[in-house]
Amino acid sequence: MNYALIEDGVVTNIIWLSPMNADEFPNAVNIDEYPVHIGDTYTDGVFYRDGVAVLSYTDRTALDAQDALLSEMDEAYREGVNFA
Repeated sequence: MNYALIEDGVVTNIIWLSPMNADEFPNAVNIDEYPVHIGDTYTDGVFYRDGVAVLSYTDRTALDAQDALLSEMDEAYREGVNFA
């Protein structure tokens, strides 16, 4: 599993670590669901990049799907489709 090593609230390294050994690294946080990079910050259980929360892959996929649907609806509206 991928883990971020956190020092003073900043991601200083990314490592692969067996969950069985995770307790040996108290400053390691699992990031399998997050596209975290060295230099990102970590506060109160949330990763940030340039002051913006880093979304999980699941959240990003959901937002991409929502954006696609809104784009389709906008296009249909412009073409005069009545949603009522």
